[in-house]
Amino acid sequence: MTTIRPCSILAALLLLVVLSPLLLSKSYAYPIITDADQSFTKCFNFNVPDDDDAHMVFIALPDNVDDEVEDWFSTQMHEMTRKGSANFMKSLPQVSKEIHEKISDDEFNGRSNVYLKLTVPKRPVLRHQMFMWYAPVVVMNVVKASQRGQKNNKNTQPPGGYSVCFENKNDDHGVRVLFDVVLMSDVGQDEELQNKIIKKEHLTPLETNFQEGIKAANTILNEMKYMERREARMRHTAESTNAKIRLFSYVSVIVLLGVTWLQRTYLRSYFKKKKLM
Repeated sequence: MTTIRPCSILAALLLLVVLSPLLLSKSYAYPIITDADQSFTKCFNFNVPDDDDAHMVFIALPDNVDDEVEDWFSTQMHEMTRKGSANFMKSLPQVSKEIHEKISDDEFNGRSNVYLKLTVPKRPVLRHQMFMWYAPVVVMNVVKASQRGQKNNKNTQPPGGYSVCFENKNDDHGVRVLFDVVLMSDVGQDEELQNKIIKKEHLTPLETNFQEGIKAANTILNEMKYMERREARMRHTAESTNAKIRLFSYVSVIVLLGVTWLQRTYLRSYFKKKKLM
């Protein structure tokens, strides 16, 4: 009969304690990160469901931004757009001293010469303004803003959706933009769903199952949105890592060729001095 040693049980318990925060932690979607090269315009199209509205948040960073600075702004922007957060759609907190030391004084809240353009087909431009470095740009109630002056004020999706463009007018450096789109249905949707339906004791079993199905569908949609945004962030990280590895490879080859040339030149001069050649 096989006996289990106390040390094995202790090791298993310690491993469970270490991994439990990772297993029980909740995953959240982070902002999308995109790059716009010098003298280049990059555009994205977004669709907002009918009878819904959305908020948009943008932050422009230099393309050579420090990784810790980018992570800090990504985290704070996530808190601005996260459901139930105390900083939901509020201003960013004050930048910490450690992060501020990694940002040059000329760049912080300086003019970026990068423009945000938010448009809807066949309607006036919703927003066209210049980014200030590290300063968030918040566009509230995009659908409602696009329907001002329209005869039909119903929240309907315009043909072609909403176009967001980042126009980089700098000819010497690129820009990195963090942005996120928050649907109004994502904000307190569980509470709103409970308020719109009748009480549980008044529901038939079929209606109860239908209500549970709606909640499950909303959960699946939120997970799909998280996976989409996470995949975009991981793709950006992979592309950035590949670019750094490629640059390191080029530098290594150049250094290797340089060292080879120096060795050949030294040995050749040495043999000539010794009259071996």
